[in-house]
Amino acid sequence: MRTPSLAPRGGQGFLSSFFSRGAPSRVRCSSPRLNIAHWPSTRRATSRTAKQLSDGEKTYDWPSDVRFWTIEDVERFERYGPGGHHSVVIDDRLENCYRILGKLGHGSYSTVWLARDEKTQRLVAVKVCTADASEKESEILSLLGDSPEVGDKDGGDALGRGMIPKLLDKFIIEGPRGNHTCLVTDPAGCSLNQAKTRYHYKPLNLPVARSVAAQVVIAVAYLHRKGIVHGDLHLGNVLFRLPEESSLWSDEEVSEEFWEFEPEPVETVGNTPIPPGVPLVATLPLEFDMERTDKLRLWDSHIVLADFGESCRPSLDSRLECRTPAHCSPPEGRFEPTEPKSFPSDIWTLACAIWDVLTQRPLFGSSWPFDAANETTRLQVQALGKLPDQWWKNWNLRSKWFTEEGEPIRVDGDTVWTLDHHFESSMNGERRRYKMRTMGSAEKKALLAMLRSMLAYKPEQRCNIEEVLASEWMIRYALPVYKKLRAQDALQDALQAKKLKAQ
Repeated sequence: MRTPSLAPRGGQGFLSSFFSRGAPSRVRCSSPRLNIAHWPSTRRATSRTAKQLSDGEKTYDWPSDVRFWTIEDVERFERYGPGGHHSVVIDDRLENCYRILGKLGHGSYSTVWLARDEKTQRLVAVKVCTADASEKESEILSLLGDSPEVGDKDGGDALGRGMIPKLLDKFIIEGPRGNHTCLVTDPAGCSLNQAKTRYHYKPLNLPVARSVAAQVVIAVAYLHRKGIVHGDLHLGNVLFRLPEESSLWSDEEVSEEFWEFEPEPVETVGNTPIPPGVPLVATLPLEFDMERTDKLRLWDSHIVLADFGESCRPSLDSRLECRTPAHCSPPEGRFEPTEPKSFPSDIWTLACAIWDVLTQRPLFGSSWPFDAANETTRLQVQALGKLPDQWWKNWNLRSKWFTEEGEPIRVDGDTVWTLDHHFESSMNGERRRYKMRTMGSAEKKALLAMLRSMLAYKPEQRCNIEEVLASEWMIRYALPVYKKLRAQDALQDALQAKKLKAQ
């Protein structure tokens, strides 16, 4: 019998813990063979979906003063008001064929569920968007699905296409909060962000990290060649691919491969009544039972790039906002808020994602939860130098940490986190700590040269994705490892074909 991970199920920062009622119970279900499609009957009795609401309740006024206690890894229940989430519970059947088995995750504008397509008996992921969510994601996925294969010389488009979710179905739920677009794709495993949090930020083995980084670059290159900006690149949207045979898993096999957590009661601050349409019990996301990050093997490192809710096509529409997390948000999002964001913004966030993959630490992440924008800018200037003149003048807190020339003001021997210091601490220091292989000086030089070209402050001065692909680090270090992974896949496919032929 498996023993559950001792790591917490997600990064609960100081701020969220300060305002939450405490982390929910993390007790695993007593039997790993529990069929997750069948929860205790009390859960169904206390969870009310749109189908269970009376006609009078379907048009209700949302209380303006209602607040909920935070539950770690669960969507904000305030978002179940008008324009928000649609309530989904275990064993629901959506579109009369998608039977809900468990939750995979959530975002600001969606919840994502593991389901069984009862027409084909295959496992799928169903993303249920909020009523106020943009239609961009379905448009982008439909566009990519309809896009013809391009026979480029290196096969990059075909490879990149395989790292993008394929839209299998789309339908609309008419609920009490509005109309909810639902997108059906193949399910994936946990995100890299979930994996690193679960296993205490232990680094990936260097070959695995290079392979994952190469795949993220290839996926972004595919999007950019199609004229699409992803708009929300971070490790929460980079998912590990499930094994090929996973779509055919039975319910029993699903409960063997995923860990399930006990549901948590939903409570309001002050014990005010819970408004109609809000689940009375919170469903926590399932966890795929994967290897520890430092034990992952190369053939476990296939990834999927997910969540296109912030994507756009600059040739047809413009996007002014940067909604990526502060630690990887490009500086133009703060200092040029009225300028449309385009491919260079993706390049900045891609650089941050590559660093995060290689180190399991954000490059511009801060443990201080308040004033994230200024903290991020402070760390950017320490690592990359003084901002462009106009941005520098517009940053009213610059004198708190820097001289007018951009030199850090040291207080009590504070560490100045230059890019080199980040490398020695996060990249090699952590690997030495866990007695893992470190990155040599030649690779360090190639990596930092690539990252510096991607992290130029001004968008027009950054390299483009083709230059990233052609960089020394990609050519000499990342792509060769990914090619080895593909060779292993080809060998496995050949062995499987031979086995089937023998039968």
